[in-house]
Amino acid sequence: MEEGNNKSSFERLVAGLSSEDRLAMLNKINQNTEQEIHLSENIEAAQETHTTLQVKLQKESFFYKIFLWIRALFAKSSMEQLYHEDVLAEIAKRVNRNHPGLLNHKIKIIDYIFYERLQNLKEAADFFKPYLIVMDENPGDFYVFIGSFAAPELTEKINQTVDPFSLSLPYDVTQETRNNLLRKLDDILMNMNPGTRTKIYNSISAINWLKCFVSIPYLHFLSQFTNISSDMFTCPYKNARVDFNILASVFANAIPIDNELLEALYLYSQKKILNDSVMEKSLEKAVKEFMDKALSHFNAIQSFMDGVPVISMGRVINGSYDWSPENINGAESWFPNFRIQWKKVIDIRWTEWLREQKKENLAEALRRDFGLSEFPSIAYRPWLKLWTRVQFNCDLTGGFLSWFATEKYNKIVLPLNDLAMEGIFIKGENRVEYSEGLNNFSNANTKMLYLIESLSPKGEIGGMFEEFSTSRVHTFQVQKQIDSSMEQIEKTVKECLKLFGKGARTIDKVFHGIFDEERDGIHESLQNLSSIKGHDNRHFRDSLIEIRTLLQKCVFYLTELEPIDTATMG
Repeated sequence: MEEGNNKSSFERLVAGLSSEDRLAMLNKINQNTEQEIHLSENIEAAQETHTTLQVKLQKESFFYKIFLWIRALFAKSSMEQLYHEDVLAEIAKRVNRNHPGLLNHKIKIIDYIFYERLQNLKEAADFFKPYLIVMDENPGDFYVFIGSFAAPELTEKINQTVDPFSLSLPYDVTQETRNNLLRKLDDILMNMNPGTRTKIYNSISAINWLKCFVSIPYLHFLSQFTNISSDMFTCPYKNARVDFNILASVFANAIPIDNELLEALYLYSQKKILNDSVMEKSLEKAVKEFMDKALSHFNAIQSFMDGVPVISMGRVINGSYDWSPENINGAESWFPNFRIQWKKVIDIRWTEWLREQKKENLAEALRRDFGLSEFPSIAYRPWLKLWTRVQFNCDLTGGFLSWFATEKYNKIVLPLNDLAMEGIFIKGENRVEYSEGLNNFSNANTKMLYLIESLSPKGEIGGMFEEFSTSRVHTFQVQKQIDSSMEQIEKTVKECLKLFGKGARTIDKVFHGIFDEERDGIHESLQNLSSIKGHDNRHFRDSLIEIRTLLQKCVFYLTELEPIDTATMG
């Protein structure tokens, strides 16, 4: 495999697109984006300098303390308790002065403006939730993907140092070869540059914050609000405390998020279909549309952060000056998942490399035995014209069977049929066995020829794929038809493979009794082996021996190619 293609395939395994393609596309998109998404930290949390209530009371004026002492006498309460109530009332007053409509402290309710802002947050959470669900399916894979954005130099170093395709073919493969590569990977990851580690951690932490934002129980929180008059929804402090505290912990620990990180989140959700066949314009348009919507929702998030002092409100709602929001679960445990996933990536590349090495060895034998300069492919592969990647898991076996059916079958079937028609078998059961084997062999090739015809532009499947490729309409129904057709194609190839192998092996067993001096006691020769076809008997027998050799080689190659095809599935 050429170095450029090798690097590209490695990057696509890690990130779906090559770094060059991704960078070019994102630069083009960002040039057309009028406003950048950059979630700033919560100013209130950043500027908070909290002092204890006792220290705060000591700093109050002498006259206020006297007044507080007198109030305590009549209220039969402590000065500290009354002062605590005054401080909370002052905080609520300041919140209402700076951000009207959030609290009504006199009747201890969260007011309608907060409800409206909470609705906007829920809309934003609903927008981002599907993309984060995809991330949760395999966190390690996502971390490696994000790492390719945040620290492309690390991905490049692993590609150059650890990727098995950096080894030359052919190569003497041992278990120690793989172990050595994994040791190199561990060395790179464990001794990662601190700056690189920080960039990856910060990116993962930002996405983790977005995940926490989406996980806020919006529906439950909103359900605590009731409309006393018209559309003005309010909620008593006591009903809001649990949900508000969760929300406050998220917004008090906000982490900046930039454009590239959100673009990466979207691209990860599309990773499985990212490849050269994806239409560049369509992908650019999809990312642009996502970013426009993301920008709108992040404006709502930023507006909430600017307009809702969650710490001050939290103290009032919880009735405690000493209240503070809890920390959110961080991304400190990212590295083990990151490391495990990189090992999985190298394992996949190792399997692919072994597959390529085996193919390389078989390719030389194919050139020698059949004069083939490359592995044959099915005559028609209409799925290659589609706008999205379609995996075909029988490429090598299907290609070989297609080549045999179109190039060899008609040249050998006549002598095989003549043997069935004219041969006088010493053992009658050998005739029955031979007929069954020949039927299986013929059915395999007939089915394969029919499949090839069906895949042609004028065939049933080929015509349908041609229509899909020109219309470029990608709906769920169309994708379902494509998937169903590919399953049927693979099923047919596997049936042909099974029939071909079964038939060819049966024919070889019967030929063993006919041509070999040492017999197995089950298969015997023919009574008329020396007289079939009269004067052409010598030529006829030679042709059968050549056919036997051909079938033995074909069975060998198909046996070798089948596990290589299987290794590409998934």
